[in-house]
Amino acid sequence: MPKAVNLKDAYTHLDPLSPLEGESMRQFYASRPAHASIDFLINELLIDPSSDDKTLFTGHRGSGKTTELARLESCLSETHTVIRFDVERRVNLGDVDYADLLVALGLEVYRHSQMIDVRLDEKKVEDLRFWYETYVLEEDEKRRFRTEVGAGLNSLLGNVSLKLSTESPRRLTVRKEAQANLSNLIERLNDLLQDFQEKTNRRVLVVVDGLDKVYHLGKVSDLFINGINALLAPQCRIIYTIPFALYNTNDFQQVRLSFSRNVVLSNIKVRERDGGPCDEGREFLKKVLEKRLAKNVISNSAKELLVESCGGLIKEMIALARNSVVKALTMRGEGGCIEAEDVEYAARQVRNTYSGLLTEEHYKELWRINCGGVFLNGPLARELLHNLSLLQYNGNDAWWAVHPIIRPLVLNWGEKTGAKKQ
Repeated sequence: MPKAVNLKDAYTHLDPLSPLEGESMRQFYASRPAHASIDFLINELLIDPSSDDKTLFTGHRGSGKTTELARLESCLSETHTVIRFDVERRVNLGDVDYADLLVALGLEVYRHSQMIDVRLDEKKVEDLRFWYETYVLEEDEKRRFRTEVGAGLNSLLGNVSLKLSTESPRRLTVRKEAQANLSNLIERLNDLLQDFQEKTNRRVLVVVDGLDKVYHLGKVSDLFINGINALLAPQCRIIYTIPFALYNTNDFQQVRLSFSRNVVLSNIKVRERDGGPCDEGREFLKKVLEKRLAKNVISNSAKELLVESCGGLIKEMIALARNSVVKALTMRGEGGCIEAEDVEYAARQVRNTYSGLLTEEHYKELWRINCGGVFLNGPLARELLHNLSLLQYNGNDAWWAVHPIIRPLVLNWGEKTGAKKQ
């Protein structure tokens, strides 16, 4: 995958919804700065002999968690069977429940065994299939399933997945049945996991990605608080991604103590706490762009503005760059170059979405922090973390700053209201 040499190719290379993996990982990945690396997690998973532990993994949305988890999978491939479980594709993010997750997890384990051609014990597969047939299918579906020639667990996959992802009452029926018979499912799932590990002579690591995208913090909080025992029950290694704002709640402090490790993927620093530039972070973000775009496609001033505007969020920078490409194509054609004015246009579009989102209370809190006020954990601060108006950075101590794209709105609010600096 060569670098983009024109704006049309640049648009293709700057897809914020496509995490790096495979060839794109080899071509476009840039090693993160030491202050924002997960090398320590990879090393710990390699040296820890456990085959049954659970890890919480968090960080701002758009900070690069999915890409780092893909790199982790590659680093552990010789000692582990890594099963990537994208929650967003399998369950309903508007109303996710621990029973939904475990029902989907059983399907993912079986899917992966088929994909890598591991022949699991037929009786254990049949036991799992029987659970899904008994507790997920409705009577007419059971009759149809039993009459199919050669029907097996594969025949259930699409049916069950649809039930978990839909908004219909059928999903709630599946959940009710699953909750009432969860211990039975876990027993069958663990039998299958044990057989999987024996057949491959590798530990199983399931990466449950996407929980940080759950719409309502209360939903994912209930998932872990009420379903903690169920989420810890599968006898394999699991990494659960969680929303960064949830990680900072009082209720969650007891939950995280039940996990073997809690890992925060630190945001890339564009500036230091005192406001001075962070050269290491800025050079990394420029390298991310330079791996995808040839020099003739983007001006240095545009590159600098993208780095400054994203606040260290890689996905934000890629999205801004792509929207800048669209503007540049309109203004200069396919052979043109991304200029700073295109980035300013893309940043304004993002800023406009926040202008209709932020409340008076949001502005007051953002103004206070922008004026040097200390971070005060609470519902309001967590809302700002969740919608990315407020970003956390780690140096010697954690510190917080208003997202650079939002800052003009905050300054304008302060000027209009005559707010005093704290």
